[in-house]
Amino acid sequence: MKRILIVFLLAATAIGLFAQKPSAESIRKRFSLSTTLFNDFWMDVPDSIKPRAINQGVDIYALYNFPMDKKGRLSFFAGVGLGAHNFYHKALIGLDENNKSFLYNFPAKDAKGNDIKVKNSKLSITYFDIPFGFQYKAANKLHGTLGFKVGWSINDHSKYKGTDLAGSGLQVKTKSAGLPNIENLHYGPYATFGYKWFGLTACYQVSPIFEKDMGPEIYPISVGITFRPF
Repeated sequence: MKRILIVFLLAATAIGLFAQKPSAESIRKRFSLSTTLFNDFWMDVPDSIKPRAINQGVDIYALYNFPMDKKGRLSFFAGVGLGAHNFYHKALIGLDENNKSFLYNFPAKDAKGNDIKVKNSKLSITYFDIPFGFQYKAANKLHGTLGFKVGWSINDHSKYKGTDLAGSGLQVKTKSAGLPNIENLHYGPYATFGYKWFGLTACYQVSPIFEKDMGPEIYPISVGITFRPF
């Protein structure tokens, strides 16, 4: 599946690149920047774990459009960018005897029997993304996009803010990077509908955040708003 997606991406990009030879002015006009603010709805989270309702994230993409008709209504686009996803869960990530990752709730007491108060606990992953797809712009400036994105994890970490679990009684902030069993590749389709430089978008991530059979099969559905002023 992964190889098929990468081959399709390279082939589609190559077709667009060599289909025509634009001038320097048209190249400038075909270049655009896109920013998406979204909320992740995490699917298939273990029943014992209660994720936060708001899991904010952001995509920032540089895109290039390849017109497919004389009026420029239909175009193929491809680009690069960064996508940051957050999973707020007030839980801990552990490893079992087989080195598989799992989520579990904080204990009620610390090592010395004091009450634990959790202020914040989350998992964050940043991806280097390659989005591509097709966009149609109507004469009334309405537009629709059907796309797909493939991304590679470039940073992952967990953060905790709350009572020191070791029993010191202090409020602490901890950060752990390079988490085990995080899936390096993520991918999924997305769609956008909008007017002028504004749009509503939704993305269904097919791939889970943990490697197959090495952690819970949790994955996000991202819903948000897109701005493309340039």
